[in-house]
Amino acid sequence: MKKIPTFSFTVFIVLIISLIIVFINSDDTFGQTFIEQIRVADSDETLDTLSDEKLVSLGKAVCQSSAEWKDENNSLIVINNIVSDFDINTSVDDRILPILRFQSSYELCPEYVERLESLFIEE
Repeated sequence: MKKIPTFSFTVFIVLIISLIIVFINSDDTFGQTFIEQIRVADSDETLDTLSDEKLVSLGKAVCQSSAEWKDENNSLIVINNIVSDFDINTSVDDRILPILRFQSSYELCPEYVERLESLFIEE
């Protein structure tokens, strides 16, 4: 059996390490898409005072509350209460609430998407 030349082996190792570094650096952090979508949708700047970390926490709280959602209007009331727990003043009619409901479910808690979808299915 022939030994692999040292130069070829070194080049191979450098390529593997380079690929690993590229994949690590290009990986999005958890919730990055959620943050970007909410920041764009928040034209009234309702959530501007929240840091990105707090915004992700808010989103997680919203989608985890989906077990309490009885219908579309009730879900907005529950979400409004959660937002007020983060010291943000909103009303049930605030346009950011349904956006939070949708984005948090799809981006942060996809395991709860069926709860969101059940709000809009007529029986």
